[in-house]
Amino acid sequence: MLLETSMRLHCEFSSPVARTDLDDYIRHLEISVGCYHEDGPHEYIVGKLAVDQIMWMNALVDGVSLFEICDSDSQGLHEVHTILTKGKQEFRPDLKIKEVTSHVLFVYGAVFHPSIHAYRQGILDAALNLFGEESVAVMWKDTSGLSETDLADLGFCKIAGSELIYRHSARRTPFHDAHPTGQYTDDAVAEPEDEEWVMQEWKRFQGVIP
Repeated sequence: MLLETSMRLHCEFSSPVARTDLDDYIRHLEISVGCYHEDGPHEYIVGKLAVDQIMWMNALVDGVSLFEICDSDSQGLHEVHTILTKGKQEFRPDLKIKEVTSHVLFVYGAVFHPSIHAYRQGILDAALNLFGEESVAVMWKDTSGLSETDLADLGFCKIAGSELIYRHSARRTPFHDAHPTGQYTDDAVAEPEDEEWVMQEWKRFQGVIP
């Protein structure tokens, strides 16, 4: 019998009907981690992720420059593209990315309430698979707060000469071998003050609170 988990992901983003501008190849995702209260149906936000989704394959098929797409969006995506491709349209050979890649996910922000730190691997793994396994995920190695060992278990690899780490979601990982259906979170419990803490930290991340 499968156990019901008490934690769920909620993803918010907008997407154009047709791709007519460079920014139509980027989706800005805000992923919230919701946790149910043990005594009732109330759900509280216990974590949030900020993710940019580059529509990599769409750009290649449409003949649109990935450099221009990323460079026009933000300094962060400019750096990501430069590191992954050295300014070209394909991944640099030493990364050995041979799998089909429909999109690239850049995780540039993460807030986790301390009460769910034990589930960060499972949350991140689930979030990076929201749009299927044909994806490369990248982030700066200190973004999630996870140790190098925990990140390696998720399949993340270092990139020479960079603080950026990456993984292809189609590759088998130690974490998936240990949790083939995902990490159970049935004993996770949230309180109203947990959500207040997360939202305050999220505002700081966004620069709302100096």
